[in-house]
Amino acid sequence: MPIQVLAEEVVARIAAGEAVERPASAVKELIENAIDAGASAIHVEVLGGGRQLLRVSDNGLGIPSKEADLAFTRHATSKLRRAEELSRVTTLGFRGEALASLAAVSQATIITRHRDEAMGVMLKSGGGLRKQAIGAPAGTVVTIERLFYNTPARLKFLKSDSTEKRHIHWVVARYAMAYPGIAFVLKQDGRERLQTSGSGGLADVLAKAFGLKAFKLMLPVSNADESARAEIKIGVEGYVSRPELHRARRDRIILFVNGRAIQDSALSQAIVQAYEGLLKAGAYPLAVLLIRSPSEFVDVNVHPTKAEVRFRDPQQVFLAAQRAVRQALHAAGDIAPAADILSESGFTDAYIDYSRAAPDWLRLAKDELFDDSPQSHAQALADAPAKPRTLPVLRVVGQVGASYIVAEGPAGLYLIDQNAAHERILYEEICAGAKAGDMAKHPTDESQVLMLSPPDAKLLEQASQVFRALGFEIEIFGGNAFVVRALPEPALGLDIADLLPRMLERLRGSPLEMSDGVAALAWAAAKRRGHVLLDDAMRQLVAKLERCPNPLVSPSGRKVFIHFSSEQLADEFGRG
Repeated sequence: MPIQVLAEEVVARIAAGEAVERPASAVKELIENAIDAGASAIHVEVLGGGRQLLRVSDNGLGIPSKEADLAFTRHATSKLRRAEELSRVTTLGFRGEALASLAAVSQATIITRHRDEAMGVMLKSGGGLRKQAIGAPAGTVVTIERLFYNTPARLKFLKSDSTEKRHIHWVVARYAMAYPGIAFVLKQDGRERLQTSGSGGLADVLAKAFGLKAFKLMLPVSNADESARAEIKIGVEGYVSRPELHRARRDRIILFVNGRAIQDSALSQAIVQAYEGLLKAGAYPLAVLLIRSPSEFVDVNVHPTKAEVRFRDPQQVFLAAQRAVRQALHAAGDIAPAADILSESGFTDAYIDYSRAAPDWLRLAKDELFDDSPQSHAQALADAPAKPRTLPVLRVVGQVGASYIVAEGPAGLYLIDQNAAHERILYEEICAGAKAGDMAKHPTDESQVLMLSPPDAKLLEQASQVFRALGFEIEIFGGNAFVVRALPEPALGLDIADLLPRMLERLRGSPLEMSDGVAALAWAAAKRRGHVLLDDAMRQLVAKLERCPNPLVSPSGRKVFIHFSSEQLADEFGRG
């Protein structure tokens, strides 16, 4: 087949596939146009999950009649003139593709009147552009009918009406959150699904979007003081959930940058890490964060749907967001403050305020809590770091099932998961070493050649900087073979052919930051269940756990121990 220039109709449909993936994408583009037009009220109407009809009405500036002919023309926009302006885009739209793309895959109608004109104009696409004068209020109404009627493949891949309606609902809800000063109304199949007042209060919108019961468990976030000290001002405002309010997915971590809804897995992960030690594995908070930065600090022209942005200094943005969330949790009494939440090397420290969050047995009398008298404990304490005690002194009694350490304390019995406890201890030690710049490498006695699966080999290359920062020295030997020449201290004596694949398993799907590497090493190197421990090893492990900043849960979110008070034991044996 010879090379030919594609017909304009084909080009338009291809472009539509990039900008309009589903009905919710069309709603997003039209809402952004309305916001750019200065609307204070936006009304969205949907029939049949968006396949049958989408209508977005606004009271914005409107389009001048002499410019209306360009509305359905590709790359025609009022928001951009020169290429240099791409480096400091301040509007939500700027490419001039949305209306042209929608017109290419639907029957589209625009009714618009500019505020300074007495009459409006109506334009219809399909079978050639048709235009006529019409009486209309100031603003714009865009009606999209029979979406994807001429692209059956795209129509086939749409989900059920209920799924498409849910996506549309959250598009409208997100922009209502980002612009609480705009009154939004969403009607689906004749029923009102969302209405906001436009009062300017984000709290009002969240109470409508999440429900009042959930909103009562949300905490306000603001980092005004933090951003004021930074060379480049990064503002973070919004709300996050208390730890008791969480979901099994990240889909309610909602992020905006300069009013633009974005997707950023690394930034979402930074927020999740702010809850480290507060949520179990697989639980994610609710968060709505509005991030503000100079427009030249953000590149918005990196994704066809403008859903992703690129920061000039992503670390500073992640720091600002994570610190703001931690400060909100601290203000509510969920955690104690951390002076350096996310260091330059990218790992986190989480400190729980045990005076507020821990069980009653941690609030024992001072003399009892700090009694270091047991002789059997002396050597273990000497080996442990001199850190503040976060647990009472525990006397190791024995081991159960080669998995759990049985210990006695001043307030009863403790069953300690040795794997979770060791993971917590290793995590804190690795963090401390990284902070001090003391990630020592220990050369191996002889070069170890390690064969990895192709996916693991690729991931290891991608994460090479993380492994190097942790103290690993690994060279490519050829194909999927690697030579291990040095190891960090936590990996010494372990089977590297088992350790590295476990670390890679833990890293898969993560942003590959230093914090991910620290957590992966601690998780992979921790003593597993089924490992018999000698008495001295158990005592040393428990002594170190007693002085961990967060002894209640492992970095992966698992419970470290179960406590049975003396009263519980007495009740069980009928001795109350």
